[in-house]
Amino acid sequence: MKLRAAILLVLATVGIGLVVVVSPAQPAWACSCAHTPAEQDQRAQRTVTGTVTQVTDEAVRLTVDSVVKGDATVGETLGLRVNRSEVSCGYDFRVGARYQVNANNGATGLCVGVRPLPAASAAVPTATAVPPSAAVPTPALAEPAPVRTSRWWLAPGALLVILAAGLVAVALRRRGSAR
Repeated sequence: MKLRAAILLVLATVGIGLVVVVSPAQPAWACSCAHTPAEQDQRAQRTVTGTVTQVTDEAVRLTVDSVVKGDATVGETLGLRVNRSEVSCGYDFRVGARYQVNANNGATGLCVGVRPLPAASAAVPTATAVPPSAAVPTPALAEPAPVRTSRWWLAPGALLVILAAGLVAVALRRRGSAR
């Protein structure tokens, strides 16, 4: 009886381990902003509108067009820390595009507050249609990836079940012949 209980325990452990190890993971979305845009504006230490002049993996530089809140000055080049990954609550700024940017402690991102703005125009346009080359580049938020159900683990799982059943049969046969 003890051998049978031990075999069942091993099979249960292998089965649960197989489910845990080979089950496909669901995508994780790390960024979830708790504040509305109005609350972001209120909480910001500095709010400016400006044109992006440089983007690196860790920072953005923009020339300030106007100051809504804080100690920046018009014409100043402002450098802010930012993660380019929107999944990590950063923002993928585009060089040459205009934004209203909130900042706290020298950093910005989706949850601090970033809004794309139309390009500044030097003259009043005479045509009603805007050519595609004049469109403001705006980053798109990534849509969640569709959940794919992969069945690649069925064959290895079936093989493990057959192997475990064979081991149980051999153990029972040896126990029966020993009596």
